[in-house]
Amino acid sequence: MIFKVSFASIQKSFSASVNFCRYPLIFALILLTSSCRFAVSPTLLAKDGVLDGSHLDFSKETVNLIGKWEFYWNDFINPNEVSPPNVSFLPVGVPWFSQVNEDGEDYPSFGYASYRLKIILPETGQSDDPYALLVPVLHSAYKIYANGKLVAENGKIGTSNDAHKPSFHTKIIPLLDVQKQVDLVIHISNFSHKYAGIHGIIRFGKLQNIMQVWNVYHSTSWIIMVFMGLLSVYHALVYLMNRAEKNALKMSFVYLGILILTSTLTETRVLFNLYSDDFCMPLFRFSRIGFILVLYFGGNLLFSLSQLRIFRKMQIFLKLYSLTFLLVALFTPNNHLALVSFYFEFLSVVFVLLGLISVSISLYFQRKESKLYFFSLLLAVIGGVIDVILITNPSIGYRPMGLFSLYFFIFPQTLGVTFGLVRVYKRSESISKELYKRKEALEKKVKARTAELEKANRWKANFVSLISHDLRSPLNSVNQILDVIDFSFSETSEEEKKKFLEICKTGVTQSIKMLEQLLDVSRFDAFGTKLMQTKFSVNELLNEIIESVEPLATLKGIRIQKETPIDGEIIADRTLIGEVFKNILTNSIKYSYLNSEVWVGVTYKGKWLSVEIRDRGLGMSEEQIHKLTGEENIKSTPGTAGERGTGLGLQLCMNILEAHFGKLRIKSVLGVGSSFEISLSKSTKSVLLVDDSGNFRSDLAEVMRRNQWIVIEAGNGEEALSHLARITPSLIITDLHMPGMNGISLIHEWEGRRNQNQKIPIILISSDAPLSGGNAFLEEEGLESIVSAYLSKMYKAEDLCQQIEMILV
Repeated sequence: MIFKVSFASIQKSFSASVNFCRYPLIFALILLTSSCRFAVSPTLLAKDGVLDGSHLDFSKETVNLIGKWEFYWNDFINPNEVSPPNVSFLPVGVPWFSQVNEDGEDYPSFGYASYRLKIILPETGQSDDPYALLVPVLHSAYKIYANGKLVAENGKIGTSNDAHKPSFHTKIIPLLDVQKQVDLVIHISNFSHKYAGIHGIIRFGKLQNIMQVWNVYHSTSWIIMVFMGLLSVYHALVYLMNRAEKNALKMSFVYLGILILTSTLTETRVLFNLYSDDFCMPLFRFSRIGFILVLYFGGNLLFSLSQLRIFRKMQIFLKLYSLTFLLVALFTPNNHLALVSFYFEFLSVVFVLLGLISVSISLYFQRKESKLYFFSLLLAVIGGVIDVILITNPSIGYRPMGLFSLYFFIFPQTLGVTFGLVRVYKRSESISKELYKRKEALEKKVKARTAELEKANRWKANFVSLISHDLRSPLNSVNQILDVIDFSFSETSEEEKKKFLEICKTGVTQSIKMLEQLLDVSRFDAFGTKLMQTKFSVNELLNEIIESVEPLATLKGIRIQKETPIDGEIIADRTLIGEVFKNILTNSIKYSYLNSEVWVGVTYKGKWLSVEIRDRGLGMSEEQIHKLTGEENIKSTPGTAGERGTGLGLQLCMNILEAHFGKLRIKSVLGVGSSFEISLSKSTKSVLLVDDSGNFRSDLAEVMRRNQWIVIEAGNGEEALSHLARITPSLIITDLHMPGMNGISLIHEWEGRRNQNQKIPIILISSDAPLSGGNAFLEEEGLESIVSAYLSKMYKAEDLCQQIEMILV
């Protein structure tokens, strides 16, 4: 047992740790899988314009031409001559504008210069595959000479802006007839870009290896571009599917911007290589649009996380800044575009820092997805810092990550949006299932309601027939007596006349009383309309019913024999139960032979009070009993004296007994007679259940009735008081919160009205009540001496009933 508890504790702690660290783990995985981007070649630095590669095996590897090259400012040197005397040495891989000359002055961005590097090659014996150069964009026009021969030209170099024509193509340059060394001379001019000179890193090696490297770069760029396009479309579709996902729309534009940047700024320069140099500057402007898209929509996404007013204002400022940047990118002249764009790009770092602050604040306030955004943005910033270090120190040997640091930010957002979409889908699926279940439940309710309506319609038709039946019987008796008097009026003695008139008066009086009772019965229908339950004596009710049907029995010479050894009392609707007794007793007289006997008895049988009515008459077959107790319409059988009836009274009796959880058993033998046993609960445990929630009230009432409780239901305090005026229940259960008169008002009103002897236990229930310890509330309301308990409605009906019975023990 201890082992199980310990294991469960360890498992829970481990799960909590993984849950807490899930975002760092995800990003660590992304960082690990992206490590291939940190492609490193042998760290071989050129010294004073010479790179010694004699010991390298170029058949297996390539080398980055980094280190210090010879550098000649504002001079296109002759590639066939020895080095001029004005030589200086400058690191490559970084633009010349960030370097200083011998006088300690920075080189300007715009100008022209020559680079020179001597590469010492290994001795012969390696593969015959020629050497080659993989040349990235050298800002921004150049000519390359190898051993004095022109091997490549990109754009048009010139000593002035008018003669200069930029080009951003990347090239693979085969070097033929190269054996022991390569003397590289590169003439570069720049009048169109902030970053000038050999800003990228040139790779040198065998042509086959250079092609493999290029294919990897080129394939990777296209894969990323396609992937970015698909992600942009994916997020747009997510937004179209769920317009509430506005972040998905923003991410769609961010991915579109990254697609533009990937196609224009990565080493392969895909779009620049697809078009001629005439499209160089338009494509450069197009790349700025990609930057603006990422800046605006990415910043909008970050600023909205904190939900603070100051960052809403920042969004307005970001919109103005992005719009201004867009106008600059589209309309600034070519000779000023690079410089102006550079400053706009540099100032954009401010928005990145503000975005990090916004995400940090959202993380502090535990906003939705704040951890995801914080760790992803932090990694993107770290990636950018690493890139700055690698760019400024190319001698480290690692290539910058470039846009991959931005991927660290956007990929987790895709995960977040996808998880959100999955949650929406699951929620939609759950709602759909719930709607389907409710639809099925509604269909079942409609069917049940339709059946109940049909049953109610049948009952109403039955009730009309029943009124005719029940009123006709006593009035027929009166009519027959009057016929007798009229036929032999002169021969009838005064005493007999008086007796007949009393019988007639009694019959009419009983008919009037019967009409009143039938009108009371009319409130009962197939839906189980509320019962007006009271505590009454069954014997007294039977005496009244026997007295009302006695004229009918007298006409047929039938004697009603009553045996009631007990004085049974029950809680029920007296009028409706009386209707049951009268209908069965009337039918017994109707189908009894002339001058026979009807027996009525009252006994206790276990938990039930049994009222049995037996007659000696026509009797019924099993098939007749089955039809009589069913719901199908049947044809009435005439009585022993030719009496007509509806044949529907028994069905009404069964409905009334069902509403009282009572039973009716019929035994009959054809030609001998029938026995009707009516079983009613003798329980005097009665509860007045007051609650405005019909579902809760019916559920609890059903459970309590199964536990032998007589349940009287009320929907509010006023209705409960009307019940209390007629009956004193064993228990009152009332809801606290009800429209009109609430539970506390009902309790105080009852305490003011009740007699001193009417001390009824009261239980207060509420959905607000604690599952335990409700006495504090009763003390606050001053009800601790009146209310027995304050219970929660959150319990199941069975458990709540059990608690109630435990309190009353």
